[in-house]
Amino acid sequence: MLANQSLPTQDSQVEPTPHAAGQPFVIDSRFGTLTIETDNIIKLPNGLLGFGDHHDFGLAPLPNGQHPHFQVLQSLDEPELAFLIAPLNLASDSIEELDLAEACNNLGISRQSLAVLLIVTVRRTEESAEISVNLRAPVFVDVTRKVARQYVLPNNKYSIRHAL
Repeated sequence: MLANQSLPTQDSQVEPTPHAAGQPFVIDSRFGTLTIETDNIIKLPNGLLGFGDHHDFGLAPLPNGQHPHFQVLQSLDEPELAFLIAPLNLASDSIEELDLAEACNNLGISRQSLAVLLIVTVRRTEESAEISVNLRAPVFVDVTRKVARQYVLPNNKYSIRHAL
């Protein structure tokens, strides 16, 4: 699968997103107005599954401090393209250590540089909202190099709709 290719090596160059140096991005997103600091910009060389043409993203909190456990993964090129995400607590057992280690090895990410983002889905019903995360295809981020890859875990025990 294309999404499971390794990240560029530390010696390879990742083209920076063109933008005024040091200035945050301000984007009117479907989640509201987001301010994305340049330190929170990441490159997804293969994009996300289904969105392979989009490579430049930024992480931002939800506006007005809403729902602090979630963040927005916002395309820097397409204001309408944004994903609600939940950072994975690596100390939790949501994804087994062996599977995390295998993914890190395949992607060339050191454990010390690893952050894992889970894409959140909210399904509204008449009475409530059902919130789930995709444990099967998380986004593995090398926080040192600011490069990420969505990686489909080969262990099929992980759900794409894990209820929160």
